[in-house]
Amino acid sequence: MSAILKYAGVLFGALFAVSPSAGAEQPASTPVTVEYYYKLAPGGAKEWLELYKKNHNPILKQLMKEGILKSEKLYECRFHAATPAWDYKVVMVWRGWAALEEDRQREPEIIRALYPNKEDHEREERRRWEITLAHWDDVLSEVPLE
Repeated sequence: MSAILKYAGVLFGALFAVSPSAGAEQPASTPVTVEYYYKLAPGGAKEWLELYKKNHNPILKQLMKEGILKSEKLYECRFHAATPAWDYKVVMVWRGWAALEEDRQREPEIIRALYPNKEDHEREERRRWEITLAHWDDVLSEVPLE
């Protein structure tokens, strides 16, 4: 679990460090859209998806109930290209920049409530990351066309 928490800390640190003005350009209430990409080990897509649905998606559903996360959509790559090479993309719309920090604070408590067997959850999440060859995030900033 500590590896997962370290990863989450790095992830959220990176999201906030994208640009000093990234959150300042928009009102605090403006939703933040993040795309999370996953490149998986050959033959690992089915297992990864099962683990994601079992161990991560319920956390996100709880965050949606609490209003921290507005939406989550999962996509698989239909036609594989050489680059960028990804198998799954998750698009999340957060309530705003502060919601990313709220997630970091709430997630450990949500995990304890949803997964009483801490060791099983940690083992399965470790496995999900073992079959993830690459992972990256893109924070999107909408550009008005008018």
